[in-house]
Amino acid sequence: MPLEAPLRIRFLVVGGALARVGHEVAVLEKDDGQSNSGHHGIRIPPNMTKILSNWGLKPQLQDVGLVSRILLFSRLENEELLGTQVWDYEVLKEMRGEFLLTTHAELHRILSDAAVAHGVNIRYDAQVVSIDPDLGQVRLASGDTLSADVIIGADGETGISRDVLVGQHDRGTPVGMSVIHATFSTTIATKEMPDAIRQAVDLEDNVIFAGFGNGCGAAAWPIHQRKEVALEFILRDPATEGTWGDAPCTDLSALVPSPCDPRATNAVRTVIKDYSPLESWVHDSARFVVIGQAAHAFPAIAVQAVAMAVEDAAVLGKLFCHLSSRDQISSFLWAFQDIRQKRCATLHQVELGYIWFMTLQDGPHQQARDEGLKERYRAGKNVMSAEDGEEETPQWRDVRATFDYDCEDHADDWWVQWGLLRERAKSPEASQARDLVFTWSNMGVAVDQSTDAKRE
Repeated sequence: MPLEAPLRIRFLVVGGALARVGHEVAVLEKDDGQSNSGHHGIRIPPNMTKILSNWGLKPQLQDVGLVSRILLFSRLENEELLGTQVWDYEVLKEMRGEFLLTTHAELHRILSDAAVAHGVNIRYDAQVVSIDPDLGQVRLASGDTLSADVIIGADGETGISRDVLVGQHDRGTPVGMSVIHATFSTTIATKEMPDAIRQAVDLEDNVIFAGFGNGCGAAAWPIHQRKEVALEFILRDPATEGTWGDAPCTDLSALVPSPCDPRATNAVRTVIKDYSPLESWVHDSARFVVIGQAAHAFPAIAVQAVAMAVEDAAVLGKLFCHLSSRDQISSFLWAFQDIRQKRCATLHQVELGYIWFMTLQDGPHQQARDEGLKERYRAGKNVMSAEDGEEETPQWRDVRATFDYDCEDHADDWWVQWGLLRERAKSPEASQARDLVFTWSNMGVAVDQSTDAKRE
């Protein structure tokens, strides 16, 4: 059970676990709660599943999710098998997490139900049109004005929160690539699967397929109890606009040569953009902070995009469970940024590296990549297995560090190392101690010659 904060304050969340620690939380959703949840797939990495398990949500996740045991790499054009990465059960157990496969809609429902159960007031169709961080107020399109002690901007890279913090509208710069999101039946997806791939993996292990193409790539995995497959197709694309909130509009059959389920012909396109890193996630008023995609915009295909938002929420919750006075609010918000900023920046670069790796254009670098993967596979090794004489590859070291990370432990460490010290420094006893001045001139020796003293 989470600790409950000694001081209870009011939070307004624009776009999106602080109620778990006793605070009053209102979430403002501009949509109806259904259309924005998305029926496309999501991969939940071990560093995120351990948080959700800590929140008591493991049974709900097991009801809707599939545990993936293996990654399979192949060429997109001819489905040539390149290699596999099998997740070691004992290693994942040590990390206290699993690789789960589900959909945005199912995850949205689980988190929404849990939030409501902890007293969160989710207000749908509540579009925020202005934020005043200094006053701690937001104004809705309906004309209502709401106040809070802390406003949390969790409305993504295109939301109003990022603009308010930056001071101008940040449209981002298209990088010339887009991600196409679609869902289609498993029967269609596996109908013409090559024998080499069928023999290499057991589909019951809920395989994540990674396809490498000439300047493009794809990731696919089973959802809905293996009845359907979620597909993310990344390609070079001159489009400049396209995001999750858009209606399905892309003809996937024109992009993917293999047969597609008719329901996949209208897919959602999200344009990958480069957003300038925010120097600060906290407003000068110390009453407004941005988290998730609003603070660190990951590409839509990134495995860690949603995980980073959940880690953000977990760290905020951990810090604010210690709140006992309002003057702690600013230090907690700045601590949140200190804990999270480097982690998110590092993984953002890692995810960009994955995209570059899977979308190499045909040429020497692509050939070296493919041959390296196939050589390991022929030797019976995982893609990230170390060479003979090596302890572990840099790739596996990065993956282990990413998955093994426990953001709530880092928040606890900050409290023990810094938070408690600050609170003790403000205590009356600490003030009295600071008033005491030691000098050798007032140092003396007293000798107690009483009977009791002699007995000792």
